[in-house]
Amino acid sequence: MDESPLPIIEDTTGLSLGYRALWRLKYLGLSIFGPAERNLGDSPRERHKWDRAYRVLKAHEAAGTQADELTIYTASRMEPRRRPGQ
Repeated sequence: MDESPLPIIEDTTGLSLGYRALWRLKYLGLSIFGPAERNLGDSPRERHKWDRAYRVLKAHEAAGTQADELTIYTASRMEPRRRPGQ
């Protein structure tokens, strides 16, 4: 499995202005106050970047459009979190 850091997706399809602003603040907070470097699956910062890519990918699917290759690649690198009881 590729353990390089995930890119920050620039595509904003389906992301509101408020979500993008809060996303940047949370990412900044995780960069400053978050845990030390971890592997890809355990890093909250990498999970945060993946969540954004996954939302964009799902928004493209709902709109019937094609996401760019970087978004598809980023969303495919991690698994969605399972809620308890599923």
